[in-house]
Amino acid sequence: MAVFTPVSLEEARDFLSAYDIGTLIHLEGIEEGVSNTNFKVETTSGLYALTLFEAATDESALPYFMDYTLHLDQKGYPAPGPAVMKNGATIGELNGRKAALIKWLPGRWPRNPDVRHAASAGEYLAKLHKVGADFPQVRENTMGIAYWDGLIERCEPRAAQSARAEAILEDFRAEVSWLKAQWPDDLPKGAIHADYFTDNVLMSDEGQVTGVIDYYYACTDSYAYDLAVSLNAWGFTPGGQPIPEMISAFITAYNAERPLSDGEIEALPLMARGSAVRFTLTRLYDLLNHDPSWVVKPKDPEAFYRRLEYHRGIKSGREYFSL
Repeated sequence: MAVFTPVSLEEARDFLSAYDIGTLIHLEGIEEGVSNTNFKVETTSGLYALTLFEAATDESALPYFMDYTLHLDQKGYPAPGPAVMKNGATIGELNGRKAALIKWLPGRWPRNPDVRHAASAGEYLAKLHKVGADFPQVRENTMGIAYWDGLIERCEPRAAQSARAEAILEDFRAEVSWLKAQWPDDLPKGAIHADYFTDNVLMSDEGQVTGVIDYYYACTDSYAYDLAVSLNAWGFTPGGQPIPEMISAFITAYNAERPLSDGEIEALPLMARGSAVRFTLTRLYDLLNHDPSWVVKPKDPEAFYRRLEYHRGIKSGREYFSL
């Protein structure tokens, strides 16, 4: 884990007493995730995940995340809806951290996904957009296009230590300016996941989605942007090389579940470029500001820069269907 806040059995029992979920049987740390502390909790009533929200998570947005996942869960989507305390709350406090007990979902994220996984993931992203379409709350995308100039500025102070970092930032100043001039504001939008990566989608051994987790970037934005983020997550090797059959499988399955408009399809190359910029910048910032004492190693920003170069060569969103 990136940050680990210890929780003893006694502390867990005290926290869980606020819920009507039976007696604690087992508490086990989960060695997944990079921003929050997670435990697997077994009680006499079933399995749960106990999450302690660390500094990287915006506490003011927690009610939105909890309400959104509860909304999805109650409508039958495999989201980790929060357990509700006896007093009606979904967020408590444990060892100085905001904390929540959420539904435990079966399955594991696919370490070596293939077209079968990509198709199932595409279908369930479309279902997420459909099921969440009537979620009434609005949250700004704080990692959206309006913030990319700011991300560039945050990278600049330490970019001088790397000629490559300076070159990327120089490229991105022009790229973001161009994207802003082209970015559509009339596409269908609503609540999106915004972080629909392979490690946030749980699957059965047969390659079917059993759960979608980690909604801590969820916000209100265009569905096409969420799809573009997901294509960048599922359609490339970890090093950033395209896998055309994965891209095609994902978007074809999405479109079968939620047909895309002509405007959404044509905007996809633009959205994919923007998504690649966003993740290159956040990875570059983490690399430039990395403390060697931190547990988690920074990820390579070049992997998303290569995605950007690929999408620059796509002339029409319809190309993604037949790569």
